[in-house]
Amino acid sequence: MSNNGGAASDFMDTVKAFSKSSAKATVRYFKGLPSRFVRFVRRKVNEIRNRPPRKDINKVYVLVGYTTKAQVDAKFNAERHMIILRRGLLALIFLLLLFISVNRFTEMINYGELSQMFGVDSMSDFLKNDPFSSNKPVTETEMAGQLTSPTSTVSNTGL
Repeated sequence: MSNNGGAASDFMDTVKAFSKSSAKATVRYFKGLPSRFVRFVRRKVNEIRNRPPRKDINKVYVLVGYTTKAQVDAKFNAERHMIILRRGLLALIFLLLLFISVNRFTEMINYGELSQMFGVDSMSDFLKNDPFSSNKPVTETEMAGQLTSPTSTVSNTGL
């Protein structure tokens, strides 16, 4: 890169160098295509030629090396047992985490404080004015009176 022409000639030199290297790489890629294609076709032909003959629709497996069908079946069963064991342990861990988290959260809840906040001491207090209860029919005027009547008085302590 020469400094004679300034920034424009430096830019042009950079573009020329980039285009020259790109052209070389492209030519090299296209020159290699035929041999790459020939290798691919030869590999596929050899794979097809070396396959065991199929007598039905099922896939045929070739045992490679010193092994027997019993050893292959034993390995398959061992893998299956490991998968079942892994799933069981995962479920057990999930249940333990759920139990621990529920146990921790229920310890932190102060039920006395909650009943004071909501004004309900027990479920019977909560359900005694149930308008859908079949024990005692509630009229619309009683419901309106319950909604407008104050349930507790708030004392003004001057705070």
